Amino acid sequence: MRLFIYVFALIYSFSFSVTAKEYDLTDPNKALHTLSSSTFERLDKEKDNLDNDPTIIKTIIEEELIPYFDYKYAAYSVVGTHLKNTTAEQRSNFVDAFLTYLINAYGHILKEYDQQTLTILDISDFNDKKIVSIPVRMRDNNGQVTQLAFKLRKNKKTNEWKVFDIIAEGVSMLDTKRSEFGSLIQNKGIDEVIQLLLEKNDEFTS
Repeated sequence: MRLFIYVFALIYSFSFSVTAKEYDLTDPNKALHTLSSSTFERLDKEKDNLDNDPTIIKTIIEEELIPYFDYKYAAYSVVGTHLKNTTAEQRSNFVDAFLTYLINAYGHILKEYDQQTLTILDISDFNDKKIVSIPVRMRDNNGQVTQLAFKLRKNKKTNEWKVFDIIAEGVSMLDTKRSEFGSLIQNKGIDEVIQLLLEKNDEFTS
């Protein structure tokens, strides 16, 4: 259930139906509001196509969501302190496998969407910060509210804000993955985790 919350929240906030250059990503509040506003319109528009060919969802995610998710920073955060013990090739392989895993997971969980709604609580103090957390509330059809927070990181070169983590009911997605992979990296090395991700990715496509 928690994975669904992460994925739904991220897809809700980052799927859209127009070109990215029309968006102002220099304000984290505007980025979330603007990108989330067209989510369900896009889902409705693609509904018949998705029913006929579910694989289209991966293309949508790759083209519309991933460019606004700082997946490289997220992947490095998952590796954590072990990053210094990896080679450039290992880091590249891990990022690629992690990205594919995210795309597969988002596509797999998106079908669970059932009219949930999000309320974004704007923040005011972000001009001098590199990382911010924006509170979000998700309400389902039964009126149950889930406490979320989006963590965004500012790119110092482009001044654009991108999401790199989602916290659901106080639990960080990245912390969860870091805990899941940390001991395995320490005991068997990052290549073992890369292989594990590749196997999980194969399971999604089988």
